[in-house]
Amino acid sequence: MRTKLYAGVAVAALMTPVSAYAQSTGTIEAEGQAEEVVVTGQAGPREIGGVQIPDQPKARAVLTQEFIERQVPGQSILETINFVPGVNFTNNDPYGTSGGNLRIRGFSGDRVSVTFDGIPLNDSGNYSVYSNQMLDPELIEQANVNFGATDVDSPTASASGGTVNYRSLMPTDEMGAIAVYTHGTFDFNRVFGMINTGELTKFGTKAWIAASNETYDQFRGFGKLSKQQFNAKVYQPIGGNGDFIALSGHYNRNRNSQYSNPTSANIRTLLGATVVPNATGAGAPTPENPYKLDLSREQYDAVFDNRDSSVTGPYDQFCSPPSANVAFGNNTAQNDAASCANSSLTAMNPSDTGVMRLNSRFELTDSLLFTFDGGYSFTRANGGGSTIFNESGTTVSGDNTNQGGRLTGGVDINGDGDIRDRVRVYYPSNTRTQRFVAIAGMRYQIDPNNLVRVAYTWDRARHRQTGEASLLNSIGRPYDVFGFDGDTERPVLDRAGNVLNKRDRLSYAILHQVSGEYRGKFFDNRLNLNLGVRAPFFRRNLSNFCYTIAGQSSDAYCTSETLAQVGANATRGQYGAPYQNRVETYSAVLPNVGFTFDLVDRVSLFASYAKGFSAPKTDNLYSYGATRVSNGVYIQPSFDLQPEKTDSFDLGLRYNSRVFTAQAGAWYIYYKNRIISSQVQEEGSTNFINVDRNVGAVKSYGFDGLVSVRPIPQLSLYAFGSYIKTELQDDLLDLRSNTVIPLRGKEVVETPQWTYGGRAQLDLEPFQFGIEAKHTGDRWVTDVNDFEVAGYTLVNADIRFGLSNVGLERTFLQFNATNLLKERFFGSLTTNQGFSNNPRLNLGSPRTFTGSIHFEF
Repeated sequence: MRTKLYAGVAVAALMTPVSAYAQSTGTIEAEGQAEEVVVTGQAGPREIGGVQIPDQPKARAVLTQEFIERQVPGQSILETINFVPGVNFTNNDPYGTSGGNLRIRGFSGDRVSVTFDGIPLNDSGNYSVYSNQMLDPELIEQANVNFGATDVDSPTASASGGTVNYRSLMPTDEMGAIAVYTHGTFDFNRVFGMINTGELTKFGTKAWIAASNETYDQFRGFGKLSKQQFNAKVYQPIGGNGDFIALSGHYNRNRNSQYSNPTSANIRTLLGATVVPNATGAGAPTPENPYKLDLSREQYDAVFDNRDSSVTGPYDQFCSPPSANVAFGNNTAQNDAASCANSSLTAMNPSDTGVMRLNSRFELTDSLLFTFDGGYSFTRANGGGSTIFNESGTTVSGDNTNQGGRLTGGVDINGDGDIRDRVRVYYPSNTRTQRFVAIAGMRYQIDPNNLVRVAYTWDRARHRQTGEASLLNSIGRPYDVFGFDGDTERPVLDRAGNVLNKRDRLSYAILHQVSGEYRGKFFDNRLNLNLGVRAPFFRRNLSNFCYTIAGQSSDAYCTSETLAQVGANATRGQYGAPYQNRVETYSAVLPNVGFTFDLVDRVSLFASYAKGFSAPKTDNLYSYGATRVSNGVYIQPSFDLQPEKTDSFDLGLRYNSRVFTAQAGAWYIYYKNRIISSQVQEEGSTNFINVDRNVGAVKSYGFDGLVSVRPIPQLSLYAFGSYIKTELQDDLLDLRSNTVIPLRGKEVVETPQWTYGGRAQLDLEPFQFGIEAKHTGDRWVTDVNDFEVAGYTLVNADIRFGLSNVGLERTFLQFNATNLLKERFFGSLTTNQGFSNNPRLNLGSPRTFTGSIHFEF
C-alpha cells in the first residue's frame, strides 16, 4: 500500500542526487553527492521498519514515513522521535495538542534546534519548542535527529544540544487523494484530507494541498482542546538535472485548555506526610538522603481522581464572577477573589502560527551548484491567566499590587457605577512574532572525490511582547482568547485612560552567519572526511517601554507617567527606567569536523567534533533590564551574560546490510557558561531583582545504540538504548542569602540515566501488527538532587487491516492503543532548586484507544 502511495517520491529521488535526511537544501545536496543515490539500493542507508542509520560522521538516526504512519494519527512528530536513542520526550496528553518537553542527551528543548524543511521553528525570543504546532504526521517524509551536534550551516541561535529536522512529502506524479477519520478515547475526533494534483503542466509542475481538524476532551478535567491545520506544497522541476523550486505553506491554530497538575505539597496533603515527607524539619529530604516519589496504583489514583481544585484538582468547569453580573447603580462591593481563580475558561494556551517555505536548487555548471532556502513565519500566542484588581487603588491580600498604583483614586473597572469592587480580569502575556529567514549556498565540485561549499544565513525576527488586561463576561470567559491585543474591545483602563499592561517590549533577534565546508574521499572511497566551520553573528535590539519592578522577571510597571512622576511615588526604589534600542551582540567561530572510515565490508567507523553555541535568550536579557543606584541614576547591572557553549565528541561503529543495520557509539560533551535565573539585591536599596547569570559548567557522557533487523520479509525488529551520565561542575552562590548551594557533582534535572525500548512489526496481509515499548529511568526533579520521580515503561500497540479483498485497494482500518498496560507515571516536570521549593509534576496520560479508517484513491 505504501509503495503505491509514495511512488512519486521515489521517482523524484531517482532524478535528484539527494540523501533526504539533512537540514538545508545545501546540506542535502552535499551529503547526497557524497553518497550518490539512496533509492537505487546500491548505496546510502538501508531502511528496515522505517528506521535508517545514515553513514555520516555525526551520530544520527532517521525515522521515515513507514514508522511515522504507525503512530496515532495527528500525533506530534516529537513524540514519534521518542523512539530514537538519546531522546526523551514527555507528552502532556495522549494526542499531542497540549505540548510536551523535549530533551536530547540531557539538553532541554530550548537548547535543541528544530527545523521544518530547513527553516527554524524554535521561538525567536526564548528558543522554546512547541510540539503541538508541528506538521501533520501524514505529510512528513522523514524526521532525523543529530545528537549533540549541528550541521555546518544550521540556521540557529540555540543548538548546543543537537538538532531535529523533519521534511515534508514530495507531490506525486499521479493525481490522488487521501481521507482519514479517527475516533478515540476522550471523545477524540480527527479528520484529515489531502489531494495530490499530479503533474499539472508539461513542465512537470505538481502540488498537494491538505487540511485537518481535531477536537477532544482533557483526560483529567473539563477543558477542551482543538487544532486545525492547513498545508500546501508546489514543486516545479527545472530541466532534467535535478534543479527545482518548491514553495510550501503551513498554518496551525490551537485552542487548548491547560491541565491542572499537583505540586509535591498537594500530593502530601492528599496522601499524608508518611508518603510524601515534609519539606522541612526531621525527615525532610536532603541531597545525602533524597526522596523518590514512587506511588502505588492506589496512591496515584487518589491523586489523579482528586477533584478539589484547592489541592490542584482539575480547573473548575464553570464560574460566575460577581462583578460581571451586577446591575449598574447597585452600589455594593463585589468581590471576585473567590470566583474564577481556578477556571478552565482562563487557563488556556491559544496560538496561531504559520510558516511559508521556499527551497530551490540550480546547477550553474557541471561543477558549480547554487541552493537557496527562504522562509517567513508568524506567531500569535499567550498562556492565559487572570488576576484581581481593586477599583479603589488600595490593595489587600490577593490583589494585583504591581499595577495598583495606576488605580489610586478609583477606577470603575466593571462599569457598575462605583469604585468598591475587586474585579477579576483576563491577564495573559501576549506574544506576536514575524520572522524572515534566508539561506544561500554555493557548492563547487573540484573533482569526483573533493568538493567545497560555502553558505550565508540571514535570520531576522520581530518579537512583540505585551500583557494587556481585559474584562471577563458573565460566565468568566474572555471576550477574546488573546484579550486586548491591540485590536479587540473590552480593555481594562487606568485613571489616565491607558490599558493596564504588565509588559511592553519590542525586540529584534538578528542572525548573520557564514559557513564553509570541505568534503573529500580518500583510499578508494574508504575514508570520507568533512572539515567545516561556521561563524554566527547575533544581534539583539531591545526596547522595554515599561518600568522594571524589583523581584519580577516578567511583570513590569507600564504607565504613561513621566520619570519625575514615577520618582515621586513612594515605591520608586522598585522601578528601573524604560529604555529603547539597547543592543547586545554575540559571535563565535564554531568548528564542525568528522569522518567515516570503512573498516571492512558493511562496517564503518565514524567520529565527529562540533562546537555548539546558544546565545542568551531575549527574555534572559530583559530580566536584568535596569536597576537603580543610590544617587537615582539608572544603570545596567554588572553581570556580563555570556553565550552557552558546548564541545561535543562522538565515536562509534555502524553496520549496514539489507537485513541488519546497527549503530553503537560513545560520546562526551563539555557544556560551559550555563545560564540560570537568580535574585540579586539592587544597589542602594533593600529590594531584589531577577537577573540571569552564568553559573558554571556541566560534563556529560554516555553511549547510544540502535539495531534494526528483518529476519524474514514479514517481520521487522527494532531496539535502542541510551545511557547518560551528567555532572554539574560548580556550586551555586545564592546572591540573596549569600550562601552556597551545593550543586557540584549533582546530575542534570529531568534527565534519565537509562532509556531503552524497541518495536516489532509483523505483516500478514491483510493484517499488520505492531507493538512498541520504551522505559524511561528515574529523573531528578531538583537541582540539589534531593527529590526524584520513579521511572516508567509505556507500551503501545497498533493493528492495521487492509480492505483490498473487498475491492478497496488502498483503504485500511487502523487501531492504536497507547499506554496499553495502564502505567501510572509522572511526565513533564517543573523543576526547582530543592524539594522545599515545591516542584510541580504532570500526571501522565492514561490508556487510550483510537480507531481510524484510511481512504485513498
